[in-house]
Amino acid sequence: MACYSGVSTIQRHGTALLESAQLLHSVHLVLDAPWGFALWGFAELPRPALVVTECPSPHYLRDLIALAPEGILATSAGPEDVLEGLREVAEGRSFHKIPALSPDSLTAREREVMRRVALGLCDADIALALGVSRRTVYNWVSSLQEKLGLKNRVQIALYYLGMLPHYQKWCSM
Repeated sequence: MACYSGVSTIQRHGTALLESAQLLHSVHLVLDAPWGFALWGFAELPRPALVVTECPSPHYLRDLIALAPEGILATSAGPEDVLEGLREVAEGRSFHKIPALSPDSLTAREREVMRRVALGLCDADIALALGVSRRTVYNWVSSLQEKLGLKNRVQIALYYLGMLPHYQKWCSM
């Protein structure tokens, strides 16, 4: 049993919580901090796992669900909620507390491109990963900007991670 997070302080708190759970079976705790950590690092982490995130982006949550973790807690949660999820997953049951997701306005390909932009990949790297031309990726990125009313790649990344409203508020100060 181990706790994983991209923020060492949060990882230490998660480890303490995991140790206090006194579980009979092994389960791993993935604390999604910073947002994006769980999605981009999940494939390399041991299973079974409970992923805890407060990322509000439905696009991000859909991609996280597609990774099929045994447990996802994607709502505002306290330690007791995490412990409940850990117990359920440790006992071999799935545990999913996810907000209702509205219908997706993006295609799977648009979401895939957006995810890779949020990861910081340039058009050439996205093109290589998807087996298309750089011009095709450029067109997809431009289309995403237009469709979502975004100005640049930074806004695409922030939108995907659910942080665009915070960024816009900060910029207006």
